[in-house]
Parts: sequence; structure tokens; C-alpha cells
Amino acid sequence: MKKHAARRSHQRGQTSLEYFVVIAFGVLVLIEGGSSSAVSQVTTALKDLFQGYGYAISFSTNLNAF
Repeated sequence: MKKHAARRSHQRGQTSLEYFVVIAFGVLVLIEGGSSSAVSQVTTALKDLFQGYGYAISFSTNLNAF
């Protein structure tokens, strides 16, 4: 009985390691690639969006909060 429980505990540790390896690989794929990486593209899109938002706000005539 104890031998069977030890196997399950070992399998849980192996599963955690497998999840870690897969997630680490996924993160590396997203980060690598220079300017064509997914993370870089999202960052650039957010910067452009904020720049356009700031430009539009600068022409607003009604900046009063009340």
C-alpha cells in the first residue's frame, strides 16, 4: 500500500516538471524573435494606442471634471 502511494507522489512531481518545461518553452517562443515577436508587437500596439489617445486628449476643450 505504501509503495503505491509513493509512486503517485513521484508522478505528481513529474507532472509539475512537465508543466514547467512546457510553459517555459512557450514563454521563450513569445519573447524571442526580435521585433517580430508577439510580446514586441503587443507592446508596440499599446504604445501606438496610448500615443493616439494622448494626441486626442491634447485637443480636448472640455477638461473640467465637474
